[in-house]
Amino acid sequence: MDIFLSYAAEQRIVAEEIALALRGEGHSVFFDRSDLPEGDAYNARIREAISACDLLVFLVSPQATAAGRYTLTELAFAADKWPSPAGRVLPVIVQPTEMAAIPAYLRAVVIQRPAGSVAAEVVAAVDRMLKPRWLRLLRRYSAPLILIALSAGAFGAWREIERWRACKQASGLVEEAKLLQGAADRAAAWDRYATGLVLCPGSEDAARGQERLAMDWLENARATEGKETFTSIADRVQSVLSRAAVAKDDRRAADGLAHLGWADFLRSREGQGGLDPPGYYRQALERDPENPYAHAFWGHYIMVGDGDVDEAGQHFRQALAATGQRAFVRGIQISALLWRRDPELQEEAARIANDMRAQGEELPASAGESLVSRFWNEYYDRLVRGNGREEFLAVLPPPDHLATYLWLFPAYDNSSNREPFLFMLAQLQERNGDQAEALASYQALLSALTARGADSGSLIDAARRAVQRLRGR
Repeated sequence: MDIFLSYAAEQRIVAEEIALALRGEGHSVFFDRSDLPEGDAYNARIREAISACDLLVFLVSPQATAAGRYTLTELAFAADKWPSPAGRVLPVIVQPTEMAAIPAYLRAVVIQRPAGSVAAEVVAAVDRMLKPRWLRLLRRYSAPLILIALSAGAFGAWREIERWRACKQASGLVEEAKLLQGAADRAAAWDRYATGLVLCPGSEDAARGQERLAMDWLENARATEGKETFTSIADRVQSVLSRAAVAKDDRRAADGLAHLGWADFLRSREGQGGLDPPGYYRQALERDPENPYAHAFWGHYIMVGDGDVDEAGQHFRQALAATGQRAFVRGIQISALLWRRDPELQEEAARIANDMRAQGEELPASAGESLVSRFWNEYYDRLVRGNGREEFLAVLPPPDHLATYLWLFPAYDNSSNREPFLFMLAQLQERNGDQAEALASYQALLSALTARGADSGSLIDAARRAVQRLRGR
């Protein structure tokens, strides 16, 4: 295949690696422009090279997409040759580039976002786009060959081969999407699934994978100012969830309906009115009465809306009784309990954390860091600020309280939060009867405070009193 490689001078090294890799696969690559004459002859030679190529690989970077760069002229030549870039132009991001800066002509096709070796992934992408030699010949010599190929049997065989080819390519895109989804690059994974379904509309793997990605995206939705909102995420995945919601399989439909309700809840957080998340949860449970997502989302909705705690608890218990989503349900349940900043609900969250630790569970990977941060705020409020300290210390048996604290915050001893960590740890150790360990923690706290020049304050005063108390025993 004849390939034209378009790149900004700043990316020459990576372009050279790609050219070498493509040539190693037997492709002819137009790459080095340094020998070309300047002026009109240069333009003519570039236009000629693009006119003769089968594929243009465009290395996307801020420099390549900047106004006035010759790469945009090369792209214009390609657009003159191929009004539609599909199957003819392969954009590859080699440096982070704002999507708005990328020409619409490139955004009309799937943009490659290499996660590893750029050269290797470009070769793989070109291989997927490569048509069989007989098909290229058919296109080149269509006039004399079409009379032969268009017999009923030959045309049917051609269609079947094309369908098989497309679905095989879609299968490769699904595998790429799974890897990208695992790396939390959901936008790129979404593009792969969408392209896979265009190539092979009947691909169950692509359809199911895209539905799972839509749910995953909502479950981990984070609003980022100026980039992404809850509503923009919900709008993006709406049609895919709606497809799942009408599936014949009850579990699949219920999962889709439950997440449609969660999408509406997220929209409501950004001020949209007239939405009814429980309506979706109710429909989901009609299809699958034990659906963990519907129960967990409904319990969360009740809690954050200041509804009945017991009713919410019943939904969470039913969600936990289902199989396969226990960690996710735990994350939703704890988030709901900590939402209200109610001391009794904070204490219940601590009990749940203790149960998880005792049963060998882990905080959900998707929300673990966020939940730990929220737990930290509650512990800090109760044990550092002293708001309901005694009530909080009595929530769990002292050995469990200490073990759960260390389970929740294993890295805080070596962080910017080391001083409050030591203060809370010492209190829990003292409560557990570990006098020597508590004394050592208080002394470590005093050393840390004095090392940074602190001589007074609530924390240092409390630590001094504790040291005196423990030494006097």
